Amino acid sequence: MSVVTSSLSKGQQKKMLSLFSHPRLHLLYKATVHGFTAAAFHSRCDQQGPTVIVAYNAAGFVFGGYTSKDYTQNGQAIMDKEAFLYSIPAEGDKPLRVAGISGQCAFTDGATGPNYGALVFLHDDKAEFQSNPGTSFNFQAAEMHGNDLKLTEFEVYRVEDLGDLLPKPWRNIQWTAERKQQLMKTIQSYKSEIKTVHQARVLLVGPVGAGKSSFFNSINSAFRGNMTCQAIAGTGDKSVTTQFRTYNIKAGKVVYPFL
Repeated sequence: MSVVTSSLSKGQQKKMLSLFSHPRLHLLYKATVHGFTAAAFHSRCDQQGPTVIVAYNAAGFVFGGYTSKDYTQNGQAIMDKEAFLYSIPAEGDKPLRVAGISGQCAFTDGATGPNYGALVFLHDDKAEFQSNPGTSFNFQAAEMHGNDLKLTEFEVYRVEDLGDLLPKPWRNIQWTAERKQQLMKTIQSYKSEIKTVHQARVLLVGPVGAGKSSFFNSINSAFRGNMTCQAIAGTGDKSVTTQFRTYNIKAGKVVYPFL
């Protein structure tokens, strides 16, 4: 059995993902493989949770709609405040995103193709759609789909929210007093393998507010045993951001071999 793959380019997929928080898309239905029919759509997309439709036309538009609700063919008008229509531009980074008209349903959950009022897909089981701006959603047809109502491809993806990007921290850190002393002794006893190098110089690079000065102040405070603010933070006079400066890490009169 051949593998069913997405028709989205990497650039289009990146723009699509920008419409959500931390999503993962799972391809459920591809019309050129499964058929441009409502029955084929419902057999693969009903009861799948949040889904996004991706329609393609010969004019080069990639557009569709998202709903957080299930398709169930119950014949009801479904309210969904999270639903939206979108169109991915060929140029530029930001997709067009159209929220629903307040007080109107997001879609009609019937046995037909996906019916968002303003966009009705797989009309009469054909590779085409109807465009009715102002019904549930309002948009300029030329901007949404270029007034080309014929479909070259039609896909549906399940939208899975990944939540936190990592299931667990990328490393396990032991924040204990013993571990702190161990790390400090490692730094205090640092010696370069190159005998002619007597000091290690650490360069901190980043935009304003990244925490360069705060990082130094935190390290310096740990070695001194009290809170210090030697490096001025932000855009203050003589701050790391506005002036190239070097700072020594020291405790009392002891200066450590790095700055």
